[in-house]
Amino acid sequence: MRGVLRSSLIFLTLVLSVVAGEAAASGKQPGFHDRAPDEARVERVLQSLSLREKVGQLLLAYPQVGKQNPVEVGGVLFVGGTLRKLDAAKERIRSSRERARVHPFFAVDIEGGGFNRLSRHPALGALPSAREMATMEDAEVESWGVRVGKAMREVGLNMNLAPVFDVSPKGHMFRNGRAFSGDLEVVKQKATAFARGLSKAGVVSIGKHFPGYGDLDADSDHVHAIADWEVERVRREAAAFRAAERFLGGVMMSNIVYEKFGPAPAILEPSLVAMAHEGGWISVTDDVAIRALAEHLGTEREEVVRRAFLAGNDLILTTEPPDWSGGLDYFGILTKLAGSEPKMAEQLDAAVRRVLRIKDRMGLLDGM
Repeated sequence: MRGVLRSSLIFLTLVLSVVAGEAAASGKQPGFHDRAPDEARVERVLQSLSLREKVGQLLLAYPQVGKQNPVEVGGVLFVGGTLRKLDAAKERIRSSRERARVHPFFAVDIEGGGFNRLSRHPALGALPSAREMATMEDAEVESWGVRVGKAMREVGLNMNLAPVFDVSPKGHMFRNGRAFSGDLEVVKQKATAFARGLSKAGVVSIGKHFPGYGDLDADSDHVHAIADWEVERVRREAAAFRAAERFLGGVMMSNIVYEKFGPAPAILEPSLVAMAHEGGWISVTDDVAIRALAEHLGTEREEVVRRAFLAGNDLILTTEPPDWSGGLDYFGILTKLAGSEPKMAEQLDAAVRRVLRIKDRMGLLDGM
């Protein structure tokens, strides 16, 4: 009997090895949604990090100025002209990955239409806008998500700050075509299909702009945008994101003030960040480097960064290089705050733990 069991185990091992080998040879990437985090590994990596290294995991930042220094940030953000030359971008990603102790997110926003950072990639030159995809069958939208994900992975990118889940029958997000529709059910179906395609290609999605931009006219990047919606409406707008819960790694918080939840923009409002965490997601700020944000709050830019952490966010996004002498000292600001008292240290650990769980589901902690 033991001999039979031993033979069976050997056979099973060989079969699994062959399957794994074929998957590796084909380049097939397991979907983000197919994998649960290894909690023991997440905790082991977390406990191995210094205070500065933990703080680094909370930063999603523009590529460093110095190309030889260690990469300490949790994610590298590609915007503007950083993807104009794809070969140079590939090399920068390869180098950054090698210089990082914990593999970073390599993030970009590719929504469709004119909002396409990889428009120079031959597979994505004709990527339709979200509004155009709303007229397609779910399977076709999903196939575009797969195509975007494969093109991203070819370059080395692994996180898409998309799709847009805003339900916008009119207003700013309707006019610029970034919203799929003003119909909640259409947004649920199409945005979920796009996120599902990205996940199948091995890319994690960050849905935006949580809890929803709706029909607001204001552009929150430039003006003080306020939504006087009742709590029920805010939760109804957020329901679009819930539909894609399995395929999202996180949500990007909006810069809109939802008056019923408090006087601060969503990225700085603890109750709304907590709502994002209800979905099991990481919460990502919109760009904290926007000077208008501090001006509208009547505070210094450093205080925006502090409040983003205090609100409970997991990734603090900035379009400033973390080592740029003309920018903020993000590491210094957050290290001082997180080390100020045990409660802050616990909050830091909770945020880093959520980030590491997503990274583990993406396979970025394998071997650690």
